[in-house]
This record gives sequence, C-alpha cells and structure tokens, in this order.
Amino acid sequence: MRNLPRPPDLPRPRPGSGRPLEQRQLIVDIIPGLARRCSASPAGWLAVAASLLLALPIPARALDAADWKNVQSLVVERAGVLRFALPPETLGLARPGLTDLRLLDPEGREVSFAFTPPAPTIPPTVRNPIAFRTLLAGTATQLLIETGTRTPIDAITLATPAPAFLKAGQLEISSDGNNWETLVDRAVLFRQFGATHLRLVLPRRTASHLRVTIDDSRSRPIPFVGATLELAGSTPPDVAEPIPVHIARRDEFAGESVLVLDLGGANVPLASLEFATAEPLFARRVALAVRELQNETTVERVLGTGSIWRVAAEGVPADENLAVTASVPVPSRELLVHLDNGDSPPVAIASVKARQHPVWLVFHAALPGTYQLLTGNPQAAAPRYDLATLAGALREVAPTALMPGPAATNPSYRRPDALADTPLLGAALDPAPWTWRKPVRLAAAGVQELEFDLAVLAHAQAGFADPRLVRDGTQVPYLLERPALSRSTPLEFAPANDPKRPRISRWQIKLPGATVPFTRLTLASATPLFQRELRLYKNVPTDRGEVVARTLAGASWSKTPGRDRPLTIDLPAAPDADTLFLETDNGDNPPLALSSVQATYPVVRILFKAPPGLPAGESSGGLELYYGNAAVGAPRYDLALVAAQILAAEKSVATLGPEEKGSAAGWSAGGLAGLGGGPLFWGALAVVVVVLLVVVARLLPKPPAPTP
Repeated sequence: MRNLPRPPDLPRPRPGSGRPLEQRQLIVDIIPGLARRCSASPAGWLAVAASLLLALPIPARALDAADWKNVQSLVVERAGVLRFALPPETLGLARPGLTDLRLLDPEGREVSFAFTPPAPTIPPTVRNPIAFRTLLAGTATQLLIETGTRTPIDAITLATPAPAFLKAGQLEISSDGNNWETLVDRAVLFRQFGATHLRLVLPRRTASHLRVTIDDSRSRPIPFVGATLELAGSTPPDVAEPIPVHIARRDEFAGESVLVLDLGGANVPLASLEFATAEPLFARRVALAVRELQNETTVERVLGTGSIWRVAAEGVPADENLAVTASVPVPSRELLVHLDNGDSPPVAIASVKARQHPVWLVFHAALPGTYQLLTGNPQAAAPRYDLATLAGALREVAPTALMPGPAATNPSYRRPDALADTPLLGAALDPAPWTWRKPVRLAAAGVQELEFDLAVLAHAQAGFADPRLVRDGTQVPYLLERPALSRSTPLEFAPANDPKRPRISRWQIKLPGATVPFTRLTLASATPLFQRELRLYKNVPTDRGEVVARTLAGASWSKTPGRDRPLTIDLPAAPDADTLFLETDNGDNPPLALSSVQATYPVVRILFKAPPGLPAGESSGGLELYYGNAAVGAPRYDLALVAAQILAAEKSVATLGPEEKGSAAGWSAGGLAGLGGGPLFWGALAVVVVVLLVVVARLLPKPPAPTP
C-alpha cells in the first residue's frame, strides 16, 4: 500500500484470558430486540440462541498476528451484536473463501464471527404453454397463448427466427379468453447487432390466457414460432451495495471494444454493472470475462453475458437498458468487459457503476474500541467457530454502518511478498539460433503486458514457442496469453487485370509477411449496386517449374441501396504467401470497384514482471525480445507458480522497438565487438594477411635440388 499511515502495533494476545461478559448489557441490548422482531417464528428463537452463543465467553486462542500480512482497523463505538458488509478491498486481500480472515478485539484476543448467507432462493420454473397460435390482423400480428397453469407468472419470452427487427408490442392477460386486461401497452421488442430483447414481464400475475399484439405498421411482419413461460419462484429482495470501480483501460479491436475494470479487490460477488453513455441509438452484446491460467497459457474465461441498448425510432417507444446482471464472484481484481460492435462504430462509455452482493459478517463486540481485521496468511486454515451453525438465524440482525479502514501492511509481518521481492529470472540463453530481435520499451515498473506486432507474428513459430525475453544473456520468464481478440490492418492492393480476360476484375493484394496468421479479409466497395462471386487464391510453384493458382476461399457479395455492408472472407488457415489475388467475373456489368481491404489477425501477448533496476521510458535497459527459431520448443518457467498474482496485478503496457537481425555470433560476438570497420580497416587487414603469407613462405623448407 502506498501513502497509507502506519497502523498501530497490534496488541499481543494474552493466552488463557477469557472474553468479558456483561450480562446486563446482553439482556438490554441483544435479546429483547431480537425477541420483539421475530419471537413469533422459529427463526426468531434461533436468532436469540445465536446471540446467546455470541455473548458466551470462550477461551482466547493464542493467535500470532505476525503471520498475517494485512491489517484493517474497525472502530466500534458501542458494544453489542454487530453486522457489517466487507468492502472489496478486504475481499481482495483475503484468500478465496475468506479462510484467512481473523478479527481481534482491542486487547488482541481473537473474536468469533459468522458470515450470514443470503435467504434461500427458489428459482423460477421454465415451461412451454399448452397452446400457441399466430394470427395476422391488419397491420398487426397477434399471438394467442394458453398458459395451462394457475401459478403466478414472472415473464414470457417470445421465440422468432427473424435475424433483425425492431417492433412495439402490447401484452394482455385474461382468465377466460374473452375479457382482457392490458399489462404492457407498448414495449420494445428487437434483435439488432447481436442483442435481443423478446422478454415481457408480468408482475407475478395469474392468467390462463395471454395475448401479445405486435405492431407491423412500420415494417413487414415477422414469424413467431413459440414462447416460454417463467413461473414465479421465491426470491428474496435483492440487496446490492454500490462499489467504486473505474475504467483502467480501453482497447479497440476488430469489431470489439474491451474495457478493463478495476473492481478494487478480488473475489467480489458481483451483482450488476451499469454503463453510462450519451449514445442515442445502439444495441450491444456484452460479455464479462477474467484472465486465468490453463496449460501454462493465459486465457479468458467468460463469467456472464448480457445486452445493453437504447432505442428510439419512429413508431417505437423509447426504451433503454444500460445494466447487465451478473450474479457471479469475480476471482480477480481485474474484470474484462467485451462490447460486440460488429460493423458499427464503438459506443462511447463515459463511466461504469457496479454493485455487489454484500458479504455480511456478524460478531459480538464485548467492549467498544478499535478492532483489527487480519488478512493475507496463505497458511491459515479456516476457523471453526460454533457460531457458524446458526449463521442463517443471524440474518435478522440489523446491518450497521461499520466500515473497515484502508488496509495497511502489518508492521510485525515476517514473510516478504515473494512476487515483489524475489527476482523472477530464467536460465541463461545464447541468442545465436534466433534470427530476429526487437528492443522492449517499458512505460513503468511492475507487471508488463506486451503485445506481439505483425513482424513478430510473421517471423515467430505458428504456436509461438520460440519468443524469448532476454536481458544481459539471461531469460526473463513470461506467461503467453492468447485472448479471444483480433486486430485489423489495412492491406495494399492494386488492379492486376489480364487483357486476355476483359470480363474478369483481378486485384493483387500485398501482405506484410508470408506467415502472418491472418484469419479473414474484409472488403469494401464504392460500387452502389452489384452481385458478384469472388475467388481468393495464391500462386504456387510446382516441381516442374510451373505456377498454378490454389484457391484459398470464395464468397458471394451483393450490395443494394440501404444494404451497404462490407464482405468478410474467412480464411481456414494462414495464407503462407506474401501476395494474394482476388478476382470476380463481371459478366455484362461494369467492373467492380474495390475501395479497401482489411486483414484481421489474432491478438497474442505476453505478461511478465520487469526485472529489478530496469529503467522505464524509451530506454529498454537491454531488455530484448528474440524470435525466429524454428527448432526450439516452448519454454517452461516457474513463473506459472505465481500466475494468479501476475494476472491479478495492475499491468503497464510495454511496446516493441524496430526489428533487427539477430546476432549470428552468439556469445562469441563479445570478442569481435567494434570490428565493423571501414575501407581503412579492411585495407590494413589485407596488408597484414600478405605479410603473414610472405613470412610463412620463407619459413617453409626449400625442396631439394634435382639429381643430375
């Protein structure tokens, strides 16, 4: 922690001392209040029993606070049974499951506590209606649904194969099929840009018949093939506390925006995210993901998906949904938010608000004062307090405004942070077998994120087993990351028509490298109206010295007024060529005009910790990336043992410098350093060689004279 005051020294535990008990305080402050609220139910008496157990004296165990790294102060002004929510910072500093969390009273004695679980939830039952009919009535489509149930209904979700639409709908209910009551007058139903909204909410109403009327006055009707009913379950009121988050970084990829959110701590039980934007009309699919290590490679794991939108069109009521519900625990402090843009421009996100399901902690404060929350002990086993058996009953305890102070390092902590203090270095490396290298530039110290550019992608192995980070002849370990992201780059192209084939339009496309793992090409045309079949191919020489065309992919492309979308050609494999050809038969139509060609390639990057003492900025401090070795296998680093800390750490973006040829001399290059020389050097070297040859010739024995 930076810029935090030094916490007070923790009081030493006093073995053998008991927790003081004030019976009068217990009777006045605890039991009557609980009994008044819930004495009519068994849960109420359980709460009273739990309070008694809280107040009973237990022997204080000798807990050595020096084994815990982090400490937070908790100021208690009045004794009693207290319940408060743990902040994200505490959740992130503790181990998953909070097994190392401990609470000390003002005298340094361990205090028993319990986590109160949420009320049990009975999820809604999903079923199909017993009858579903579709009628066309003038400029509307009516969906007549017979539910076949008397259970209250939470919502109904319609099903349609239509790929894209935007309509308004009306929902009515009836108990006999004749008399109808309108529940929703005009609701927005749509499927746009990958986002879908076909759910109509009923406020837990009972109905034997439902009628949904779809307004078709602004667009042609679409088919509806069925519906799904959500029968009401038993869900307690959703209690979600706001937590501060900020957008640490935003990256734009091909058809996708990625926000990196800092939740303030790991293991946060996320409830929802709400996005703030001024965009007037949009719809986006949203995916929430985290980084994790699988088979020594970091990948992204999707935690949940949803949709956000704001629609306002003629004939359709204005509606918006800017929140994504995701009741999932986030194992890391960093949360990745993917916004699927498709062919639309990115949405401007001003800020993001988050809410979490609170983790409630209940304990009995026998005396006022400053308590201490301890976290950060990987060797600590989960405590076994008798109070945990009555945790459900303690939900009746009213929450308080207690809030732990900022975390600080325990001044008596004995174990250093291995990731911060231990140099993470690999074995020595002779760079001679590597063909290419690039200097690495750091913007700040700490954990780095370095993305491979096109040059590295073109010259490295297909599986990226050969890249090595090297400084002063020693490897710097890294984690290879291949997220489900892509970038695009423009390609140079030029007409390459054959005069003998006037009806054929052909273009030559130049690639930045023969082995760049491009996954697709995106074409744009300024021609307003056309329909063409296109073929993408490359020229391959044969053993007989001939050149043949090998087809890589084909696609059909059409364009009409109001439907101007670029063409995407998926590549089943890397082209393995630096020049491609694209051709189409125009028939009796004007030639097709090609305006741009974009190539898409996957994002590959590495995560590493900057070696100690490495300068930041333009100077790389001797840190270089070597690549281009077809014979080497993938490295195996001990860095994988601390992969969780690397993935959870705040990362700085490192960059690559210009590409250079690798040193062919390897370690022997040091002895010949500086001998590049010019004409004078090579002239002097030639004179020395001639002199040496003359000396050697004179030292050699002369042959004997021939016999007469």
